[in-house]
Amino acid sequence: MKASWIAVDWGTTNFRAFLMSDEGECLDKIQQAKGLLSVKQEQFPQVFDELISRWSKTYGHLPVIMAGMVGSQQGWREVPYVHAPASANDLANHIHSVDLLSGNKAKIVSGVCCINDFGNPEVMRGEEIQLIGLSEIIKGDFHAILFGTHSKNAYWHNGKIESYSTVMTGELYSILVNHSILGKSLPEQKFNKDTFIKGVEIGAKYPLNHVLFSARTFKLYDEIHNSNIHAYISGLLIGHEFTISNRLNKLYLVGSQNLASNYALALEHFNIEFDVIDGDECFLKGMTKIYSKGEINEY
Repeated sequence: MKASWIAVDWGTTNFRAFLMSDEGECLDKIQQAKGLLSVKQEQFPQVFDELISRWSKTYGHLPVIMAGMVGSQQGWREVPYVHAPASANDLANHIHSVDLLSGNKAKIVSGVCCINDFGNPEVMRGEEIQLIGLSEIIKGDFHAILFGTHSKNAYWHNGKIESYSTVMTGELYSILVNHSILGKSLPEQKFNKDTFIKGVEIGAKYPLNHVLFSARTFKLYDEIHNSNIHAYISGLLIGHEFTISNRLNKLYLVGSQNLASNYALALEHFNIEFDVIDGDECFLKGMTKIYSKGEINEY
């Protein structure tokens, strides 16, 4: 297949570029720990040129479409959010461009904002592409959890991102096990399914800030082995995440297969039907959908 365009996921800590065919096949990939935090504002064109230089030498200057935090205030250019409900067409109609060293322009897809079920404002950059990609796979309404540092519980309805809410599951886990008394003076940690499920049940039943300290007290009372504390904390957080109501009969977990395992155990415990869909597959299908709208071919 012929290389025709480049899809880029440029986040806070990582840069990922995918060499794409017109048919939406990924022909090659470049990944570097060169996220926005390591790039000065005026250096984006040069850094981008360096990161994809081997493709430029081989294929010339291909059309480029980018998504993620590259369109944030800290990114290459701030791209305003599109308000939900938002479709692929809505995002394609709000693409912004930046100048490349080659003289061509790269396109940046906007993120999506909404007011969640609690009346609070929400924002996402990058996950909207995965949701569009998932819609290409599911072909109908769905409820998805895009798990990670900041998990997104999202609803797709009538061809649009309808609403979503953010749960800081991944970041809270990191803070609790690395920077709180709950994670202090622990031996090497081992995953224990029963301990994890104990956490899931408690986290789903009670307010989170009322039960977090039990990770310490259960250890002191020898009800949880001190090598299983991380598993228990993970269970508390994931169980709490499931207190967000599921309007549909099935959940889709979007992310890597490895990271999905704990979510899968919790869903199986609650007898909730689910499928795990690869996050990169969703991202590339979503970017291909945006690319197919033709907006990024206008150089």
